[in-house]
Amino acid sequence: MAEEQVSSRRLNRRRRANIYGQTRFVRVSMSEQERTRLYVLEERTGRSPSEILVSAALYSQSSESLAERRALATEFMAARRLLAALSNNVNQLARHANANDEFPEEARVALGRVRAVAERINSIVDGLVG
Repeated sequence: MAEEQVSSRRLNRRRRANIYGQTRFVRVSMSEQERTRLYVLEERTGRSPSEILVSAALYSQSSESLAERRALATEFMAARRLLAALSNNVNQLARHANANDEFPEEARVALGRVRAVAERINSIVDGLVG
């Protein structure tokens, strides 16, 4: 049974995300108990052992892991794209309102969405602060 667990772990190995630049391999010695704890952390987080160890070593002072920073960057990029699309819609509605002296209902909906995206960005920033 122990052999089956080890072989299934080998088949399910995860790679660390692409690394830019030249790489160096580092050998790390650890006890069986530490390795077991690392296996548990791998299973719980879905991250590779190298990503876990590099994050712990390089980002321990800021308490941010590399995976958390990437997820945050992805979230910011999505919010930015959405805000750009919404601002384009608001500009079109403003042109229409200026030409016809009326404020269309679509503008109220678009402004509501802009406010929602702004709230989302604010909550992300609040999460960064503390």
